[in-house]
Amino acid sequence: MSDAKVIFWDVYGTLVVAQRGNLDSLLQREAELRTAFERTIKNFGLNTVPERLHNLFLRGIQAEREARVAQGIAYPEVRIDEIWFKLLEMFQPENPPTINFAREVALFFQRQANPTQLQPHAFEVLNALKQRGLRHGIISNAQFYTPIELSLLFRDESASAVCTYESIFDPLLVFFSFDLGVAKPDLTLFRRAVEALTRENIMPDDCVFVGNSPVNDIAPAQHVGFRTVHFAPEAIPESAAKPDLVIHNLAQLLEWL
Repeated sequence: MSDAKVIFWDVYGTLVVAQRGNLDSLLQREAELRTAFERTIKNFGLNTVPERLHNLFLRGIQAEREARVAQGIAYPEVRIDEIWFKLLEMFQPENPPTINFAREVALFFQRQANPTQLQPHAFEVLNALKQRGLRHGIISNAQFYTPIELSLLFRDESASAVCTYESIFDPLLVFFSFDLGVAKPDLTLFRRAVEALTRENIMPDDCVFVGNSPVNDIAPAQHVGFRTVHFAPEAIPESAAKPDLVIHNLAQLLEWL
């Protein structure tokens, strides 16, 4: 398929392997999270204990989601830096935190709780397709630390030749859930992408979306007119959404595009 102009990517589960899955999956792993909370408390000298921090962390996320649902948002995305900011205000009332400090704590916790690495062949595929003239975009559930993690992973993979994810992805075609307050499978991120494409006279069927979830990726991408690639490194789940292509290795994209 040589007529594609833009490739949109999902991040977690597609370009990036998160050791303990997405945020919801991570939150269910109480025993594994304990060590991450302990290390975070110790590293930043927080005046609390792991059990209390864990409980307040979960309650903060749940309360924020419920508040957004009450506003009519079916698939709300929390901002994890704001969750941490509110927690730090509780633990350090005499020394109010800044949002930058909250992000430092949140990033430290994320790295302890859910280490990441690039999917095999991700970097070489991105580079090869970019050299062919295709533009890369992102439509992904994400947090503020996602672009930081991507940049660090690309820097390590390229021996510092690539220092920022924006060297690979077009900033005009990057749509993160935390920026918009809604998460996939909500169509908002996809519709924003179509609006950006329209401004450049690019039609949806000139685009390919690559993702690992039939529900979060393939179905909404098809709804807005993208061609779709289901990345399924393991078994393919049953789904009503039928992609244009199913791949088990990202390198297979080079044969199709």
